[in-house]
Amino acid sequence: MEVKLAFVGFGNVARAFARMLESRRALLDSRYSIQIRVKGIATARHGSIITPTEIDLLEVVDLVERGQSLVSTNGASECADSLGLIERCDADVVFETSPLNPTDGEPAVSYIRRALERGISVVTANKGPIAFAYRELAGLAKQRAVHFRFEGTVMDGAPVFNLAELCLPGVKVTGFSGVLNSTTNLVLTRMEEGASFDQALEEARALGVTEADSAHDIDGWDAAVKTVALANVLMNADARPNDVSRRGIRGITVQEVKAAGQSSRATRLVSRAELIGSELKLSVAPEQVASASPMGAARGTSNVLVLNTDLMGDIAIFETDPGVQQTAYALLSDLLTICASVRNS
Repeated sequence: MEVKLAFVGFGNVARAFARMLESRRALLDSRYSIQIRVKGIATARHGSIITPTEIDLLEVVDLVERGQSLVSTNGASECADSLGLIERCDADVVFETSPLNPTDGEPAVSYIRRALERGISVVTANKGPIAFAYRELAGLAKQRAVHFRFEGTVMDGAPVFNLAELCLPGVKVTGFSGVLNSTTNLVLTRMEEGASFDQALEEARALGVTEADSAHDIDGWDAAVKTVALANVLMNADARPNDVSRRGIRGITVQEVKAAGQSSRATRLVSRAELIGSELKLSVAPEQVASASPMGAARGTSNVLVLNTDLMGDIAIFETDPGVQQTAYALLSDLLTICASVRNS
């Protein structure tokens, strides 16, 4: 089964995924009978290319990491931009990994919409389109009989959406709580150890876990967008980030954090979805939780999500110190899910 791919965005996650694909070509062929062909790549800073044959992924990774243009890639021709690539590419699946825009999800929403309109399946690691246009995009994918998958948008590669979709048939998610932002969690746990806010944030930047604008982490926007994405998919909401009662960790002092620790409490930025009567209440705010609880035990860049369900009680998903490799795996997981569905249709 030949599967033709295109990339919109080629940052850290996409490059890690590219390396993963190359290292597993033989496995994908032998175990899943899948042969990968990359037909186009669009970037914001290194140009965009398209080919009638196949792009050498490792060559492109090398060019980008050396800060060079993709236009010199063997056998490829230049393409105007991301939308131009989507219009022209001969792809079965587009991988959309552009940066988060917490204001309206653009331009990622437009990229995904156009690909789906053209009958191309989409895998994204961008949580913005799920927070701002999930119903529209999911409906469009169904109308065009293609796939729209997004496992990497919340908790990297941990199976959150796949767990609910594939492993909990007939179960209703009635609420959730979690620690979903690695940057703020690292900052707070380092402050427990005595580091200053600025020192801890600089460590998060050095590790590469912050958003391009770290204010999106510190002020709770990243967590709010993830909260909305979870509510929209798992609870059939139609919420937007501005619907979330949001308070970040700016202004929390080391003294406050250490005082909580002396009482066996941990300060965490907690995302919540609660049904109060028929109203869904979404919130992101610092809370003092029991140190021995799932959220209190999530330290450093670790994340945790607790799903409240009607038939299975509470289910916790814990991810320990995730990195770019885990998000890249989510893209691979979604690709294999799409291929399995196409093969079985």
